[in-house]
Amino acid sequence: MFSWLDYALVCLYLLAMLALGLTLGRYRLRRTEVDYLLASRRIPWLAAGVSVMATMMSSITYLAEPGEVWKSGTTHVLGKLLGIPLEMLIVWGFCIPFMMRFQFTSAYQYLGLRFGPLSQRLGVALFVTVVLLWMGVVVSVLSQVIHHVTGIPLIVIVLTTGLVATCYTMMGGLRAVIWTDVVQVVLMVASAGLTVGFICWETGSWLPDWLRATEHHLRSSGQPDALPWFSWDPTVRATVVTVAINMAVWHVCVHTSNQMVVQRYLATSDVHAARRGFVTSACLSVAVSLLLLLVGMAVLYYYTNSGRPMDGQLDPERQRDLIFPMFAVCRLPAGAGGAVLVALLAAAMSTLDSGVNSVATVVWVEWRGDKRASRNGGTRNSTDEADHVRGARAITLTTGLCITLTACLLDFLPAHWGIVGAIPRTFNAVTGPLGGLFLVGIFMPRVRERAALAATGIGLATSILMGYLQQIGDLLARWGAASNSWPELSFTWIMPCSLLATLVAAPILGALDRSPAKNVAGLTWRTRRESVNAD
Repeated sequence: MFSWLDYALVCLYLLAMLALGLTLGRYRLRRTEVDYLLASRRIPWLAAGVSVMATMMSSITYLAEPGEVWKSGTTHVLGKLLGIPLEMLIVWGFCIPFMMRFQFTSAYQYLGLRFGPLSQRLGVALFVTVVLLWMGVVVSVLSQVIHHVTGIPLIVIVLTTGLVATCYTMMGGLRAVIWTDVVQVVLMVASAGLTVGFICWETGSWLPDWLRATEHHLRSSGQPDALPWFSWDPTVRATVVTVAINMAVWHVCVHTSNQMVVQRYLATSDVHAARRGFVTSACLSVAVSLLLLLVGMAVLYYYTNSGRPMDGQLDPERQRDLIFPMFAVCRLPAGAGGAVLVALLAAAMSTLDSGVNSVATVVWVEWRGDKRASRNGGTRNSTDEADHVRGARAITLTTGLCITLTACLLDFLPAHWGIVGAIPRTFNAVTGPLGGLFLVGIFMPRVRERAALAATGIGLATSILMGYLQQIGDLLARWGAASNSWPELSFTWIMPCSLLATLVAAPILGALDRSPAKNVAGLTWRTRRESVNAD
């Protein structure tokens, strides 16, 4: 179980993150707003790419990928990998070069220029909602896992994780966020590799043995095909094709509309560096996904083929996300289990610090009414830069406290969903419509603000209806408005359908919109070579 050495490693990690944030916070004696929020746009492309991968992965993925092996074997990761070529084509070819033409601080300034102030405020509101839910789920899931395997009180874990990440983010700004992300990725990869190496050494097995054990487990549990390749039945939990589509849609949406990701590219020097960072992120995501797949298969082999009892008497059907951390605490040597929990903390904090910093950035831009969006970055505000940095730090602290509070309150998700099923029904329910709003602005020059806002509302309604259809049916049944229970739809259809609803509704509503046309010179893909009219 958890030893004093494990506790010492966790404490050492937390102190190291605070020290790194403090050191980077003192990197420049004369801090400026662009340095605090965008690291002076001088982040190396390699660090930016690593940070993007760390931001998007989080402890949710670190737990879900090994746990999903017990449910779907290797096919879930296969589906994710199949979506990468489409994602890379769209993001590398269209999204990054388009957004890097503007020297934005906040990605939502684009919506203000393209449509108007209401769209910009809606984009910020949706993004803040995404982050509060995303970070709340990340910290809540992490805290419940660590509490389950160590017995540490939930409130202690939530407050420690939230406050430490908030403190080093507040002290060091984006520079601290990115460089702590790099350290955290190293810790995550090393801990996963340590687990795989230990099982190889302890059992004398390797990849072919793990594959056979995984196939045998799926057959014995009545799932010989794991994920089917495709099904038109929307109640089928997942298929390889729908997982691929879902992941491609998610990556396109977050690389276009999520400040947590876009801000990393804006912090690089130019479009070439941003593209290199994106390719780095994509390659690292593939490598880490495959490594976590190995972890899941190795742990499955350890328990199913050696006659060893499942630690903690966990149910692989309902508690599969706990199996990897429980194995680390109960089976790895003293110190190694702590290293895995440090990796879980690192995975959570790499996402949490990004969320805190990005929300603080967009809220600060909104609060001070920043309208800069020209190619050369616009003119500087005459307000004292030190006041700007102090204001941004205050908003960073407030954001971190709000996210920590959200994590304390977030305990309403049905247990049978698991992490993989809960993600599209919480924060990713907003990701599709928000990404759709950006894509409408970029690729549909005739659509004006009212139509775009209405289409986004239709996309949000689609997400909510598909994600909570069963719960809505149960509620209507209690009121006597429905006689039969409604089915639970596949989580893999929620985001693609909400994006599709937004993109289909926008041109239809745009054709009915009689509001005055807006000058879109330089603000759409078709007009990208024209000069931007910032009026």
